[in-house]
Amino acid sequence: MKYIFKGTFLWILVFLFSCNKFTVTDTPTHVGISSVTYYVVFTINGPEVQSIVVGTPFTDPGAKAEENGQPAQYTTSGSVDINTVGFYPITYSAVNKDGYSSSVTRYVAVLPEAAQPGVDFTGTYTNVGTLALTADITKVAPGVFYTTNAWGGASAFVLPMYFFSTDGVNITVPTQTSVGEVVDGTGTISNTGLIVWDLTLHDNPPLLRTKSWQKH
Repeated sequence: MKYIFKGTFLWILVFLFSCNKFTVTDTPTHVGISSVTYYVVFTINGPEVQSIVVGTPFTDPGAKAEENGQPAQYTTSGSVDINTVGFYPITYSAVNKDGYSSSVTRYVAVLPEAAQPGVDFTGTYTNVGTLALTADITKVAPGVFYTTNAWGGASAFVLPMYFFSTDGVNITVPTQTSVGEVVDGTGTISNTGLIVWDLTLHDNPPLLRTKSWQKH
């Protein structure tokens, strides 16, 4: 009989505790005991990558910044030298009310001349080397392209980067930072879609390599 009593008592305890309601805070600023922070969200006005011809005036169209749906203040760093061919980052940064930072970057390409109509390298390319690698190239602005990998050869190192071509033959890799490496270079593309470029990684000492990629 004592076993029945003990069992009944335990079930009563379970029932009583299971009936207790625990209220979890769920508000725009707190979930339970954790506070909620809202990062500043940016929307770039205009294209993320845009190109201009050297000597052409450039006015930064800026960005829209919001924290939890409300306008937020932001700062701008970087500038564009319209008289020098190059690839210029402009970064918009903000700090939310809790001290957390966020940023977004626009890139402005200053080209030596206007891109000829129809110049487009968009497609998938295969590494000319011992490793079976592929890379996708996308046109991101007139005369400006982005590749998911430019290194290849016998190396598994992946180097995404931007490059210029205004005539569909000659390639310029403007100085830029990618995956922690500063890279620049030159190259060409043949009428069969073979890209050959000489790339320099500005390590100490600099590393110069010739890499080739064939369009599918």
